[in-house]
Amino acid sequence: MTTPGAKSRRDRMIIAIVVVVALYALAVVMWFSGRGMAWTNARKGYERERNRYLREKALIHDRALWEERAEMKRLRMPTVADGTVSARRWERVIEDLTTQYHVNTGKGLKASEDEENHGGVWEVPVEVKFDNTSLQRLVEFLYAVNTAKGAMMDVRELEVSVRGKNVGAMNGKMVLTCAYIKGDEPEEKTK
Repeated sequence: MTTPGAKSRRDRMIIAIVVVVALYALAVVMWFSGRGMAWTNARKGYERERNRYLREKALIHDRALWEERAEMKRLRMPTVADGTVSARRWERVIEDLTTQYHVNTGKGLKASEDEENHGGVWEVPVEVKFDNTSLQRLVEFLYAVNTAKGAMMDVRELEVSVRGKNVGAMNGKMVLTCAYIKGDEPEEKTK
């Protein structure tokens, strides 16, 4: 005897089969949607690595050009004799430029005694504090630093401010990094 709300065994089997099939279908959808995302991520990774490979291949292809540029820079780079203290040398070079271009440093020139070696190229940072200097003089000085003969310098830090209402006079500091090679100085430089 069955009660009016009870389902027959056949109905329960059909419901169980439908539920199992629905769960399997849900599992398959989740499995393949995850795989699709994985393929998309793999494709993006492949494209990224391919582009990196092509850039590196182009650099390797242009090796002769890069070597030529490096040799030109090396020939332009000043050479300092081994064992000499170069910090004072760069202070004098920068001091001459500040005098020539009327950049008022007072006693604000300080070279670090710590030399840094970067694969055969040595660097010495020189801190330059300036005050009461016009913008034009500062720009001319920076251009002279960039084109100085017998020196290779780079501006690593530059802070500029004005004091009070006098906007024509600038104060600040900069760090110039002087690069050079250690070894025997060429004969034309020692004469």
